[in-house]
Amino acid sequence: MVARWVWLSPWVHAMLRRRGIHVGRKRVERLMRRSRLQGAFLGKKRRLGSTQQDRRATPAPDLAECDFTATEPNRLRVADATPIPCGRGVFWLAAAGDAFFNGIVGWKTSDSCDTELVLGALE
Repeated sequence: MVARWVWLSPWVHAMLRRRGIHVGRKRVERLMRRSRLQGAFLGKKRRLGSTQQDRRATPAPDLAECDFTATEPNRLRVADATPIPCGRGVFWLAAAGDAFFNGIVGWKTSDSCDTELVLGALE
């Protein structure tokens, strides 16, 4: 088994170089091993289901008609909710964007994925 600091040390070494600290990669590895520094491990990655589809339900109408281009600001907003695995469970991030600017205009975080999370990001 490869020690955890061996594969983590290149990232630490690169970060130190970006900050202007010139030190050898093997020295970083040796100091990490001596200090028993290692990365955080969240365990096996598993797919997190956010919704369960009801196959009998009628689908919602496509109000955007799959055309995600806007001719002026504040005409078309898009939103997405993303699960972020953490040490104590799942943390949800909802982001809302303006299709005209192609950028984020609002965001909200929560420990549960619900309508309030997405609407909060849109507000």
